Amino acid sequence: MSAEHCPPPVPPTAARSTRRTFLGLAGALGAVGLSACATSGAPGADAEDSAAPTSPENPFGVSGGALNAFVFDGGGGVPHLDFTEEQFLEKHPEVETDIVRAEDLSTLQPRFVGGTPPDLFQNSGAGSLDITSLTANDQLASLEDLLAAPSWDDPEITVEESLNPGVREAGIVDGQLVGLNTAQYAWGIWRDAALFEEKGWEWPTTWDELMSLSADIKADGIYPWAFTGMHANYFDEGVFVPLAAKIGGQDVWRAVDDLEDGAWQQDAIREAAEAVLQLRTDDLILPGVAQMTHVQSQTAWLNHEAALIPVGAWLENEMRSAIPEGFRMTAAALPSPDPERADLTPNNPGAGWFVPAAAAHRPAAFEFLRALLSKDSARHYAEQTNSVTMVAGAHDDQQLSEAFTTITDMIERSNRVEPWQVVRFPTWYPSLAEETRAALMALILGDLDVDGFLTRCQTKADQVADDDAIAKQTR
Repeated sequence: MSAEHCPPPVPPTAARSTRRTFLGLAGALGAVGLSACATSGAPGADAEDSAAPTSPENPFGVSGGALNAFVFDGGGGVPHLDFTEEQFLEKHPEVETDIVRAEDLSTLQPRFVGGTPPDLFQNSGAGSLDITSLTANDQLASLEDLLAAPSWDDPEITVEESLNPGVREAGIVDGQLVGLNTAQYAWGIWRDAALFEEKGWEWPTTWDELMSLSADIKADGIYPWAFTGMHANYFDEGVFVPLAAKIGGQDVWRAVDDLEDGAWQQDAIREAAEAVLQLRTDDLILPGVAQMTHVQSQTAWLNHEAALIPVGAWLENEMRSAIPEGFRMTAAALPSPDPERADLTPNNPGAGWFVPAAAAHRPAAFEFLRALLSKDSARHYAEQTNSVTMVAGAHDDQQLSEAFTTITDMIERSNRVEPWQVVRFPTWYPSLAEETRAALMALILGDLDVDGFLTRCQTKADQVADDDAIAKQTR
């Protein structure tokens, strides 16, 4: 980013780390035949004028300037980016890197409005931006050139070929590849294996066995289930979505995504709603979860106020300072009414990165992402967060913790059943997700019955389908 494109002052909720190091530039060997990489990746005059020749080592022609990135920091820091930054600067010491760590991504909004967005941002966390609207307004750059570039570790394969399946599909909005999702956000049902061993509880494989186990847990004086009622997506993504997919197959959610007539009235969604309603009718849910944040519910679970909790793969990292001694965090797929789909679990690519169309230094943004997808960077990310990335083979034989091992095993078992298809309507139609998740909370925590739940969801879906102001998408 040149001086004339300097961003406005950072708001109080953000912390800036600016670093310039001189670590030696790796030699560029040979030319690479990337279509339009040097030109399509350099929209700003300052970047284009200073572009270096492209090569397998520098496929976007990065040379000089400044890279301004914006990333969510929920309080635990983002030390894995320091490692990637060092990798990037080893090859490009002439670039000044400026990474803003913010507690609320909504502070990015004024920069888009003012025409001075960062070169790169990660849209994951509080205040995340509406990617569908940004795409519709042509405010995000295509990432096709990035995925077609030589990978950081092996120039004989492309960036896309170095990744696990699903990254492209998860990054497409309105037919355009605009997002790069680097983490594998698998959802599981978590338990303390030590507590289960002490009590003699066996992990079930069917839904009926899970309900029987829940009754045994309650009889022992512990509530079976905890989850955050303040963030309805946890129960939705961790329980309801996989349950419906296990009952009726993943095309159930394809019909919902595509706004097909009566999609919310499908038998599989009705059966899933009837199943989760049992948690309320049998009093299997920890009292007070409706007012609990994710951290509060996870803390209650760690204190054995409840035995089971649906959370994503990031749980161990998020709660590491609160894990009691002897507590053995263990994740497993949600038990299934159909034993053949018992191992199927959502393992969406997440932690999406985006490059604004108006980025002043798009080549550097692409190159930073290329470094982020190296195996060394991926393994370091796992070491820092105990989370899995989308980089193929990066975590083979990587031994970190019992929780990490159970997550990687859960993903492998799920993929052997079938690849998980990302459910898209929450991203495509945020108002629909907000309403259906509110209805789900009313079903399991309020007084809504199954018919009322289905009607409420279908009514909102019909409103979205009939609203010509909302761009429609299909998968």
